[in-house]
Amino acid sequence: MQPKKRSPLAAIVLAVVIGLLVIALLNGVIRPTQVVTAKVSIAPGTILTDSLVELRTIPMGAKPADAATRIEDVSGKMLAVGRAPGDFIVTSVLGEIAGAGIPAELPEGHVALAIHVDMASGVAGLLRPGQTVTVIGMIAPDILKENTTNIIAAPITEFMPPYMTTTPGAPRVTASPTPTPTPAPPSSPLARLAITGLRVLMVPQSFRYEEVPAGASEDQLYSSARTTMSAQEGSVIVLDVPTGLIEVTPGFKVDPATLLSALDQYGLIHLALEPTKGLGLDVSDVLTLNLGELYQEMNEYRKK
Repeated sequence: MQPKKRSPLAAIVLAVVIGLLVIALLNGVIRPTQVVTAKVSIAPGTILTDSLVELRTIPMGAKPADAATRIEDVSGKMLAVGRAPGDFIVTSVLGEIAGAGIPAELPEGHVALAIHVDMASGVAGLLRPGQTVTVIGMIAPDILKENTTNIIAAPITEFMPPYMTTTPGAPRVTASPTPTPTPAPPSSPLARLAITGLRVLMVPQSFRYEEVPAGASEDQLYSSARTTMSAQEGSVIVLDVPTGLIEVTPGFKVDPATLLSALDQYGLIHLALEPTKGLGLDVSDVLTLNLGELYQEMNEYRKK
């Protein structure tokens, strides 16, 4: 007598039931949810579009509190902080939020300051956010001549305090203002290492140096050419600048933000990229370079 063959239907039903129970158990524990993530690398200042972001399913426990859950919630908004592929798009990195991006990165007593750079003064576009730079300031004699302060002469009585005013009938005492000598400007351009350890906050994508890979497409070649042309015309970068006084020469302190603004407007600024561990240079070791004196010293040395 042949044994009866068991129908596979019972095994299939049992497997399906077990699978459904496992799925229900996992859903109760993991609770999957969808969040918006970056599909590609996105630079700061980019306006988000549907092609740059995507929805990704993650466990509920891994979801940030301010993560965006719908693409339409972030589409058209500016990104204040760069994102790598797969990074969450959270509301704290969107530019519309007052505390997003650069303001959130600034420590107390620091400001973000933009300065003009070109390929030479901006380290050939090699600067990246997070690096530190040294500022070398230069100023020419003609700048000082064109921007000297004019002293307007006025009667001394106009500046007298009330207790020094003359009484009626008393002889009027007048005093001749002492002429203030105008300091002679330097005879040649000056250059000095001014500030060290300034952190780079933002570098425009168009200014960054990028190599074109072999076999690049026409779009990549066009993007590279556009970047080079824009960089040669000049750009601006943003630095993290302290507002407290620092000693730029022994015994002389200045506000770095004011100094950089003045140099950017009336002088020239060159940036030097610092090593990862910083420069560690003492201010007493820094000397001001006077090109006229340098050439004179070189000529005198040749005569010896």
